[in-house]
Amino acid sequence: MAKSVKALITPEVLKWARERRIRLEIDYAAEKLKVDIKRLEAWEAGTEQPTFAQLKKIAKLYKTHISIFYLPKPPTDFQPLTDYRVLPERIATNEEQIYRLNANIVEAFERREMLIELYELLEEPPLEVELSINKRENPKQAARKVTEFLEFKRVQLQQAKNPYEALKFWKQTVEAKGILVCQTSVNTHLSVELETVRGFCIAQRPFPVIVVNPKDSPYGRIFTLIHELVHIVLGESVIQNTDFEEVNLSNLDPIEAFCNGVAAEVLVPENELLEMVNLEMLEEDLPRISKHFRVSPEVIMRRLLTLGKISQRNYQTYRNRRLAKYKDVPAGTGGAAPYHNRLLNTSGEHFARIAFTAYYEQKITRAELASVLSNSDTKHLTKIESAIFV
Repeated sequence: MAKSVKALITPEVLKWARERRIRLEIDYAAEKLKVDIKRLEAWEAGTEQPTFAQLKKIAKLYKTHISIFYLPKPPTDFQPLTDYRVLPERIATNEEQIYRLNANIVEAFERREMLIELYELLEEPPLEVELSINKRENPKQAARKVTEFLEFKRVQLQQAKNPYEALKFWKQTVEAKGILVCQTSVNTHLSVELETVRGFCIAQRPFPVIVVNPKDSPYGRIFTLIHELVHIVLGESVIQNTDFEEVNLSNLDPIEAFCNGVAAEVLVPENELLEMVNLEMLEEDLPRISKHFRVSPEVIMRRLLTLGKISQRNYQTYRNRRLAKYKDVPAGTGGAAPYHNRLLNTSGEHFARIAFTAYYEQKITRAELASVLSNSDTKHLTKIESAIFV
């Protein structure tokens, strides 16, 4: 029987892909690859070589194209997100969740690179994000800059009939400014829990990327979206899993508190809120106020707390009542979104539009179009097309 063909890859690149690209501990990688850890160590040291079949498994696990492993040295243009300070210990030690998070980060980097390539194929200049703020700025001043940058008109937002339409409005508003907005992987084996990540961003330009977790509520995703936008205009690529509902404000990192403050002012401007609110009628008025701003009542209460208009005790009482009301409601009662919608949300609407445009102009084939849209089956393309070109 002929021996299996050996893959004469560069050991240094193999080790780089595990340690720097996908950030896996060697014992976990060996377990997922179903090989002895000493064998994987030998492949990385260059004393042995994997077979080509084994390399294909490695490439899939490491989210790295096979050709990369044949480079003479590791690439220098991949900058992984290194800010893990927000991950609690129970997550930082969960290797499966860390792998899924890193796989999603790699997918986001690859999607950004592909978008740049599509623009080059179409011979169009990339959109420029012409805004930057400083973390030492007053949050209200920074929020004003963000609002002006987005050219946001509340009257347009108020046409949204439900939270999902409000989320779509904000995604389209942000993407119109040259920022790719997408969701974590459509592949269920790469889904991540909310306590692992609510969202993350890649601040590189052109085409910074914001990724939100679809397991969050629509209003939760809106807050994360604007929070991550603030990180981008600060020039920071970060992983975010802190909850804007965090009761103890002193627990927040100063940068996270700043981004929360700016996002809150963008979504619910202080002056506009205080003109509407009547603290004596707050409980009765809360639904009307939250509907006006198209945010959850929780955001309104949180905003009033940070503005010093209600006490910590008032806020905690509201939260306790809210948690008691919803603790017995089964998760996921709304049902899963249609698969083609999940594909579209994972890629981002702007990305999908550009990909279809490249296909229409015969710059890419139909198979390539399906490939860049999360490796979808071509049978889903018609529904995706109908969803974005209506």
